[in-house]
Parts: sequence; structure tokens; C-alpha cells
Amino acid sequence: MKQFYRNPLYSFIIGIIINFIIAAVCCTVLFVNRHFITGSVAAVLIVFMFASVFISETIRRRKFNKCIGMIVSGGEHEHNINIIDTFPVPMAIVQADATLIWHNKEFSSVFEDIPVMVPINKVITELDWSGVLKSTNGIKTDVHYLGKHFEVLGDIVNSDDNFNIFLYFIDRTFQEKIQAQYENERLDIALVSIDNYDEIMQRMDDYERQSIITKVDSYIRKWGLESAGVMRRFERDRYILVFEHQFLSRYIEKKFDVIDFVREVGENVKQPITISIGIGTGGTLAENDEYARAAIDMVLSRGGDQAAIKDDSQYKFFGGKSKEYEKSTRVRTRAMALALKDYIKQADNVIIMGHINTDFDALGAAVGLQRAVRNLGKTPYIIYDGSESCRDMVARMNEIEEYDGMVIDSFEAQEVAVQNTLVIIVDVHRPSMVTCPSLLNKSLKIVLIDHHRRSTEFINNCSLVYHEPYASSTCEMATELLQYIDDGRKMTTFEATALYMGLVLDTKNFVMKTGVRTFDSASYLRRYGVDTMYVKSMFSIRQSDYINKAEIVKKSKFINDSMVVSVCEDKIPNIFVVSSQAADDMLGIIGVKASFVVYPIENGVGISGRSLGAVNVQLILEKLGGGGHMMVAGAQIRGISLNEAKEKLADAVKEYISETAES
Repeated sequence: MKQFYRNPLYSFIIGIIINFIIAAVCCTVLFVNRHFITGSVAAVLIVFMFASVFISETIRRRKFNKCIGMIVSGGEHEHNINIIDTFPVPMAIVQADATLIWHNKEFSSVFEDIPVMVPINKVITELDWSGVLKSTNGIKTDVHYLGKHFEVLGDIVNSDDNFNIFLYFIDRTFQEKIQAQYENERLDIALVSIDNYDEIMQRMDDYERQSIITKVDSYIRKWGLESAGVMRRFERDRYILVFEHQFLSRYIEKKFDVIDFVREVGENVKQPITISIGIGTGGTLAENDEYARAAIDMVLSRGGDQAAIKDDSQYKFFGGKSKEYEKSTRVRTRAMALALKDYIKQADNVIIMGHINTDFDALGAAVGLQRAVRNLGKTPYIIYDGSESCRDMVARMNEIEEYDGMVIDSFEAQEVAVQNTLVIIVDVHRPSMVTCPSLLNKSLKIVLIDHHRRSTEFINNCSLVYHEPYASSTCEMATELLQYIDDGRKMTTFEATALYMGLVLDTKNFVMKTGVRTFDSASYLRRYGVDTMYVKSMFSIRQSDYINKAEIVKKSKFINDSMVVSVCEDKIPNIFVVSSQAADDMLGIIGVKASFVVYPIENGVGISGRSLGAVNVQLILEKLGGGGHMMVAGAQIRGISLNEAKEKLADAVKEYISETAES
């Protein structure tokens, strides 16, 4: 109906044009074939047909305008509008200025508080009148009024020199109620894992162990009862909870406080007792089970002691503000070493690559692992992207005959990659950050070794993943793996030194994120004659870099009581190294718990973040698309200015502080 009356000729204009074209073609054919009489008669008929349609539509328009006029004026014409007045759907006619000029009986019964000759949008406040007037393909919107939900349909109708708006209010309250009930009663799945369960078993006596496990178990089950769900313990350290979706918002509001309660249990007995929670939502029961498993894996890869909610498109994280606890057992390391050894044996050659802007941790791990590849009789290659920080170390490698041809770039890597090539990725797990992303798209076996807390972007097509966020560095992980793939053939002094440099870099000279296993790895490497003076020289910087670093520190300003930020406005050489060193130095300022350096990069802005542990810079920079560790993190933002990046950083810090205060 609304399409029919929008314009008098609109409903038939396309048909008229088509018929006119067809008739004109026929007439032309007749005249060309010298059928002049028949052609003339056809032409007259065409003109008559067009005129009759136009006159018919003009009469139709006048009658319709008269009908609208009778509806609007009422009075003596009331007996002519009884049929429209009894229309079973609430109906109203409104002027361009939103004044309600007429409504039917059904409208009166539903909207009894709305009189005529008042602006309808002043009473039904959700009705966006400017949006109604801008509608070109018919009016369609939703409003709520007195606890009811209405779908508003209508159209703008011309009447003489004015136009009025016809509105129809379709009651969707029942459908909305059913939809809400369906959403609330959908089943979500939560998986709960007790972190470091084996550590608890080893470090406590029988009585203390049983007491702690019982207390943790009671907290977890009490948390599950809050949703009236069904909880089962299916492994000694894992639980599954099935609950209705309506209770998920309650868990979110309470910030998954069960995590804090369990952590307090560990703090009371001076043990690292924490739990992790992964929740799947938004899909079928089978899909939610898959989402929950992915969420719990994500949480454990980020160090545990937090919760993650996953649906079909994204993750949401809660908690994760405490540091990772080092694992004393090396059972998993031994298993990973044996698996890696088998993969290397089965490969034709091995390509090792790290992240863009290669640092000593990525390159050192690659140099260490290539020794295992050589010992197993395979040819190793290391992809180097030409980063400034490792240039001297690569130059020294090229002077050693044994490493001739081993260091290659991304283009050479694609040439040496064959069907049975093994790709080992070190110190990175984000596909957008590897030095040669094209290798990820080939049908190659991929092994991933990384220590950064896992982000939502992950290389999923891996055959083997060794991901330990508690480790100080990838070089520490590589050193432990080499101890189980040794086979009696030792690494060289240069290789031990390269691994040692990665340890020194990521621990800031064995100060940050350092555990017992870190010193064990350093001790193991020292047996192979690590050249500490060479390590010292490799961390020396040029005078110009030192001056630039000092200038960045000088410009630093407090953004709150405990965090500072400095903006480097100039594109200086070796900016990635200089900015990170400046952020480290800024932590030496009294009262500073976290520091950030904002600097320009190609097509965007980079940010380096550092912390002493009280502030989780990873959570802050994740809000800007970055990642890393609790105490060392970074981010790169494309397409914005330095000032915009600084404002985004300030907003992320405020959001983090707000979340920390609420938890």
C-alpha cells in the first residue's frame, strides 16, 4: 500500500516505459515495411493508451488526496473513514513538524495518553523524527513505550501541496520476550583449571596439600552454584560448568572474584596457587565446548590466573594482573625436545625465523637451535631482516666459515623452502609480526617456540607449540631444549654467547623476570665459555644513540602518580633499540612504576612499555593492538599521529586503572 501511494505514477512508470518502447519499435517496423495505415493506427493507440493511464492515475491521486483530507478534517466526513478507523493495527497520521493530527481506535487503546495536535516525538521519546523525515525507502524503526516494544512502519504521502506521514505500530513485545528468554536460557560452558597443580603436590606435605585442595575446591564449587549450573570435576585439576547464559553477566559484574579468593589461599600459605577460567558462549552446545577449550588454552598461554570469554569472533579477558610463576618441573620441556628432534629428523631442511626488527633473543635462539639441526644432519637457515640492533652479530657470523650461507633474507627463504621443509618460529606467535609471513601460507610443518603472553592473534597451523609465558626469554627455552637434544655433540662458544645475550637482554642483566631455571640456563651456557666481554660490547651503543636516549628520558612526563610517558617527535636512527632502552632508564626515576615511549615509525606510531611488576604494561598495550609481557610490552599503530597515539595511550592507562580498582 505504501509503495502504491508514494507517487501517483511511481507504481506504473516502469511498465509504461517498457510498453511504450515495445509499441514504438513495432510502429517503426510497420513504417519501415511500408504498412503506413497499420502503423498510424498503432501510433494513435499508443498515444491513447498513455493518455488514459495518465488520466487514470491523476484521478486516483485526487481521490486519495480527498480521502486523506477527509481523515484529517473529520467532521461531516466521519462516516467515510469508519473502515480506516477500525484498522486492527495502531495507525496515525502525522504532519512534517511531528504534530499528531489523526489516529484510529486501536491507536487510542494502546497509546491512551497521547492526544491529537501534540508532537508525537515528545511523548514517544524514542521516535527519532529527524530519521523518519530522512527515510527514502519507507519508514522502519523501533520504539519502546510503557513497557511495550513496537516496530514502526510507514511512509510519507503527498496530499495537495503538503505531505503527511502514515505510521503503523506493530506490537513486537511478545516476540521480544520470547527472544530474551531464548537468549537467557542458552547454555554456556566454563572450564576451570587449577594452575600449578603438580607444584602444589610436590611442595606440600599430605595434610597441608589436602587442606589447600579442599579449600580451593570449595571456592570453585561455590562459584559454580551462583549460576545454578551443573559442575563436574573431570580431572584432578579441572572442572566443567554448564550454566544458563543469563548468569554470565553476573560473573562479569563480579569480575570473576573466585580467582582472587583462590589467589588469597595461595598467598596465605606462601605458594603460587591460582586458577584459570575459559568460557564458551554464543553458539551451539558443541561450539561452546570448542570455544571454552580455546579460551582455557588462551588463558594458560597468557600465564593463568585470569578468565577469558570466547564467542565466534573474539576474546574478552578478565584478571591477569599477577606475574607468571615459574614451573620447577621440566617434564614438558623434555617431551617438547623429543618431539622437536623427530620433526628435524624427518625434514629435508630447516628454516628458523623470528619477528620483524630482530633482537638478540630471537637471533640468539635461532643460532642455538641451528646447532641441534646440524647435529641431526640437516641444513639450517636463519632469516634475518637487517635490523640495526643485530647487525654486528650477523657480521661476525658471516666471518665464521661454518655459518657460510646460513643467514638469508625473506626472498631467499622462499627459494630454499621445499615441501618437506620444517619452519621453526622463535620469540613471536603473531603471524603479522614474523619476518617472512609467506612461509606460513605454504604447506610446511611449523614449530613455534615463544615466551610472550599469548594474544588473540596466533599462528594456528602449527604442528608443535612450545609456549611458556613464565620463561624469561626464548633463549632460556632454547637452551633447555638443547640439553635434551645434545646427543653428545656440544655447541660452540659463539652459539653459547648468542644464547646468553638473549638471556641478558630480556632479563635486563638478570634483574627482571628471572627464575631458578634462568640461572640454570645461564650456568649451562657458561660451561661452553661464554665471552662476557663480547656480550658487554654488543650492548654498548653509539654516542649519538646515547644522546638520543638521554633526550627521550629528559622529555618524559608523569601521566599519573606512577607512570611516565615520553614522545620522540623525530625519526632518529635505531629508534627501536633507543626507545626500549629509554623506557628501561625511565624506570630508574623515583616513584615510577611504568614507563612508555611513543615514537614515529613508517606509516604510524610505535610504543615501548616497561614496568617494574606492579603495573601490567601488556594489558595496557593490548588495548592498542600490541602485546608482550607484564613488564615488557610494545605496540604499533598505523595511520595515526604522535599526539593521537599519546591520547589513546592515556585512555588505555585510565581504563586499566579503572579495571584494576574495580577488581
